[in-house]
Amino acid sequence: MTTPTFPDAESALMYALVPAFPALRFVTYMPGGDLPQTTARIHRISGSNRNIGIDDPVIDIDVFGLKSEVGQVSVAAREIQAFVLSLMSVRVQNGVIVHATTVNGPRSLPEANQDLVRYSATYELHIHP
Repeated sequence: MTTPTFPDAESALMYALVPAFPALRFVTYMPGGDLPQTTARIHRISGSNRNIGIDDPVIDIDVFGLKSEVGQVSVAAREIQAFVLSLMSVRVQNGVIVHATTVNGPRSLPEANQDLVRYSATYELHIHP
């Protein structure tokens, strides 16, 4: 018997979010240079499988935008939250997102780049191959 190889949770969320939010840019690492549009960074920060069939990654989704567009960035973070919470038994290209819960809801966090604003939220996913 072999143990399952769990899907990459960041990619799984990308497969779900990109078609749902075509006006946003989704990345796993923030690119250098100017920010051409509101950008959401998806980053696994912790989590592990608690049994043989389900992985439980904890994911941060940080939404970045120009400081002059703070309202749009906040709305984008909350719309992403609503969408992530609606993911129940959703098949994506690399696995199945069984369920998602909010660990920390969207909130403004300090950003090193003074021209940008950042709204961050943390989710726990339940995902399997």
